[in-house]
Amino acid sequence: MSRQVLVFLIDALGYEQARDAEFLPSLAAPRAPIETVLGYSSGCIPSLLTGAGPARHGHLSMYRKAPTHGGVFSGIGPWVAAAAKMTGRHWTMRRWISAYLRRRGITGYFSLYDVPLPWLRYFDLCQRKNVYAPQAFSEMPGLPDVLQQHAIPHRIFDWTISEEEAFAGLAAEIRDGNSRVLFFYRPDLDGLMHTVGPRDRRVKEKLDDYSRRIGEMIDTARARHREVEVYVFGDHGMAEVEHTHDVWAALRGLPFAVPGDYLYFLDSTMARFWFRHDEARRSVRRVLAELPYGRILETRELEDLNAFFPQQDYGEMIFLVEEGHLLVPSFMGLTPVRGMHGYHPLAAASYTTLVTNQELAHYPRNLFELHDVLRAAFERAAA
Repeated sequence: MSRQVLVFLIDALGYEQARDAEFLPSLAAPRAPIETVLGYSSGCIPSLLTGAGPARHGHLSMYRKAPTHGGVFSGIGPWVAAAAKMTGRHWTMRRWISAYLRRRGITGYFSLYDVPLPWLRYFDLCQRKNVYAPQAFSEMPGLPDVLQQHAIPHRIFDWTISEEEAFAGLAAEIRDGNSRVLFFYRPDLDGLMHTVGPRDRRVKEKLDDYSRRIGEMIDTARARHREVEVYVFGDHGMAEVEHTHDVWAALRGLPFAVPGDYLYFLDSTMARFWFRHDEARRSVRRVLAELPYGRILETRELEDLNAFFPQQDYGEMIFLVEEGHLLVPSFMGLTPVRGMHGYHPLAAASYTTLVTNQELAHYPRNLFELHDVLRAAFERAAA
């Protein structure tokens, strides 16, 4: 075999983490910031895989409002919340719900985090299918579909296996030499930076470890193939958390019932709202307008960000905090973390980058153009 394409998607590998030549020094091509999309990995990775924005592929945040006919949680009655309240076994109930969804055929990544159990039935998961499998997106193909359509020998290592299993499997595949494309995804750096923050020495140690191990994989591939294309990138960056805010408390004084008058979902950096009447809408807008640490994203801006959903799947009103700020408590967690993403795509720490051994005619400016670079590499592998 003459050509092999090695793709490394390292979740939260930002421009700030990979801009220096200390990370993968053997890949000398210039590195520059690459703009991500609004939302979390739930929206960023589908944008990488499809080359389209959240408004087209349908993924923005892990949770969306349940459709009229009911979402994945519709079969979970209020008794689950009642049982958790009576027994105090909230985590037991959450594990049971997760297992129930897997039995129902949900293959995508999700976590119940601290979403209030009585409210689950009002929401739905955006990622019902594993996005690294073919036919994950109903409206368009993703890169796994491209590999399948061109009958390209390949293997994808996704979040369903541990990091050590993934590295061992990747090394074996490279030694065997039968796969023309190897796609390697790891979420571990993201989890580490959430816990310790992006500036902690342990992040540098993790990056050094990745640099060494990926470098070894590249050397092995070069010993077997005449040409090896390498692409290492993230889906977004990571910012240090410096301030926390309780938007729950700001809303608590309103004379409206939740979810009777309005419903909200508190992400770590976004508060998203749906309303049953205008009085609640106006009151919530007034409260949010007085909060100095964020702002409401209006329709025009959401359209510019490829994140406007006419059916208001992810909120009739979306309040986004500034970089370095965090909503605590939220449905994503009741205690602060040290690192976070999911800010405006133009925030300083939001950018990712591409580390490659290829001299590109046009370095990708955003995730959509990065998709085009990868797609072209896969098509070369099919030739």
